[in-house]
Amino acid sequence: MNDAIDRFLALSVRRAVRGKAPPPWSEDWPSDAEFHAAVADRAAFHGVALALLGAPGALEDWPGAVADRVREEARGQSFWELGHRTVAARLIAALAAAGTPAVLTKGTALAYSAYPDPAMRRRGDSDLLLRPADRKAARAALVASGFRRVGDARPLQESWATECDMGFAHQFDLHWRISASALIAQKLEAGGVGSRSLPLPRLSEAARGVPPTDNIILIAINRALHHKYGYRSGADKAFEQDRLIWALDLALLCEAFTPADWEALRTTAAATGTAPLVLSLLDASAAMMGTSVPPDLRAGLAEDSGDAALLACIAPLPSITRLRLDLSASTSLAEKLRVFSYALLPGPEVLHERFPEAAHWPTALLQGRRLVFGLGRMLTGRA
Repeated sequence: MNDAIDRFLALSVRRAVRGKAPPPWSEDWPSDAEFHAAVADRAAFHGVALALLGAPGALEDWPGAVADRVREEARGQSFWELGHRTVAARLIAALAAAGTPAVLTKGTALAYSAYPDPAMRRRGDSDLLLRPADRKAARAALVASGFRRVGDARPLQESWATECDMGFAHQFDLHWRISASALIAQKLEAGGVGSRSLPLPRLSEAARGVPPTDNIILIAINRALHHKYGYRSGADKAFEQDRLIWALDLALLCEAFTPADWEALRTTAAATGTAPLVLSLLDASAAMMGTSVPPDLRAGLAEDSGDAALLACIAPLPSITRLRLDLSASTSLAEKLRVFSYALLPGPEVLHERFPEAAHWPTALLQGRRLVFGLGRMLTGRA
């Protein structure tokens, strides 16, 4: 039933963002509360509650319980965005004043460049790319601005959070390279992703974000990684890669593309080895949102087999092989040590997910349990 719900939501969003009347609620659909909850849950999962309200007469013939939940979700998005914008602008100004300029990537860069209303771009955090040499100064600026570190400090990224005046929590993921995988970062950086930026004046005078073509590369990578490793959706972990919000990202970006933009996308996909991932993303957006892709661009992407090492990092791969690839792509001895140390002795975030029944154990014991378990798999040939 999820497939039918998703098709209906996709058509609803597709029409809403173009100001057209929504499709009618099907009379053949179940009228029970369980089905109504499923529709509202899928709208929340896809992150399109606010986008659904853009059409004239939106939700008018939907069952009241479904419409009320979607409207409540949309209100929450709008209020969260008000607080997030204030916090993000304050943080970007603090980083700039500390001499540690940051570039926004993915969702927040899209919200303030491609979307008519930034709140339409549902997300749970913002991603900021900083220079590795600015670690110490950036952390000091965050602490001075009232942020606290949350989660594990991973080799190439770490998360910081604070609250706004409305009580919402706001998280910012600081990336020291363009990807959390050193190998993927190396491939993307070779194609210039992360080195280019554009102003985001709707957020603040100091805000900058990656350009649309580079953001498409990042969305394609993110989509593939989420499909492999999963991501949090409420209390659960989801592995779906066809979220409507990602398809909507592409639809809005590509509507404004010039021939030069399409050529830049083709060139960057070739330079980064991501052509198969970009093609898959474009095809998904075309199927869900009717995104128009030039035939010659699609043909060019289809002929490009991509970078084998990058694609291997996204495909099923033994952990030791992935570690070897990331170590080879690390840019310094210090970075190699961080990558190796975290692979050998990860923090509580990874350990609690691996051993949820033992989350109350001390971190050192969980690390030891993980090492013993891994050694056992290696000795039995199951690694």
